[in-house]
Amino acid sequence: MKKTIALMLLLAGITWELCAQGKLTNAEKTFDIPANSTDRRFYIDLGKGNKLQLDVKKLDDLDKFANMDSLIYGLLQDLKLLKDSLADESTTKRIDYIIDDTDKRKLRLQQFKPDGNSFVMSDGEVSSMKMELDTINFVGRVSYSNRFTKRNKTPGVRYFKASFYLNNIGDIAQYMNGILNKKITDLKVNADKGWDYEGGNSLYQLKADKSIKANANKGYIAGGDYLTLRGSVDIQNYKSYFVPSVSLGAYVLLGSKNFKRELGISWENHFSFAKNTDGKLQTFRSQFLTASFAHGFIKDNDVQKNGYDLFNMSFSYLISRKGEMYDKQTMRLGVGALSLFEGKTKIQPMIYFNNLFKGVTPGLRWVQSF
Repeated sequence: MKKTIALMLLLAGITWELCAQGKLTNAEKTFDIPANSTDRRFYIDLGKGNKLQLDVKKLDDLDKFANMDSLIYGLLQDLKLLKDSLADESTTKRIDYIIDDTDKRKLRLQQFKPDGNSFVMSDGEVSSMKMELDTINFVGRVSYSNRFTKRNKTPGVRYFKASFYLNNIGDIAQYMNGILNKKITDLKVNADKGWDYEGGNSLYQLKADKSIKANANKGYIAGGDYLTLRGSVDIQNYKSYFVPSVSLGAYVLLGSKNFKRELGISWENHFSFAKNTDGKLQTFRSQFLTASFAHGFIKDNDVQKNGYDLFNMSFSYLISRKGEMYDKQTMRLGVGALSLFEGKTKIQPMIYFNNLFKGVTPGLRWVQSF
């Protein structure tokens, strides 16, 4: 038991350490949006290798880019003040442009020298070749209030970003033609409607405009890998007994575009009750160690939610036996589960056995997570 608790504390410590790493600089706080601060990502193919990426929390935030012509024009006017800094065509450039305050605009210019030089030779002439795309980010935030009760409001901030990836930073000027304004408006109207998907590693395509694409249906940013701790109170039947239990587990969640995999190990404490020779009621605690695996769809575009599983399997072994309820070397196998209330409640069929499937007993387990 002590080793199990130590493992849980170690995993919790790793999670805390990972969260504590990577302190942001003031420049990053100003010009970058926080990690995992947006829920949707869309791409617009601009042709000739150029593209526009849109990151938003809510579809309404697409309105911030509804007049992209005006945003580009404002940027170009400010870049005139920095034209000498942009003269070196061999560097890869990144511009971050804050569009929150039109009176006091903030701009960050970064330039990166290539590792070595690349050239194109044609008809006896040599010209340098830039290997990386330039980037222009339009970044902003929206302040709002969450109303949880009639009287109390909680302030919040949503972030948004439009990123142009361009062969040359000067290409931005050609997109002041009204086309992007229309595409972004059409995207907002149709984002929750039809998308086409060919399978494999291909992107989803908006049916209303095939040049608008996304990694996942409706542009949601799903997936990601997580380590989490989870507790539950449970009740199961074993032979003629109803057995309450308390569980604590560590789980690794592996998320891809549309699916997730969950690997877990948990420590279960099962309680039984019996009278001793003096007629007094005693409580006995037996312990199981459980390994589990689940595979299913990502629910509500959040890999950390426990939704419907395509496959669910667990194996448990009795590591500590007190009282006479469980036989020695008892094992338990569970396959499948019915998930309710976003996975907080699960009903799992299972079988108990010992000595290689001797003394088989069917059972049903109710798990209430918190």
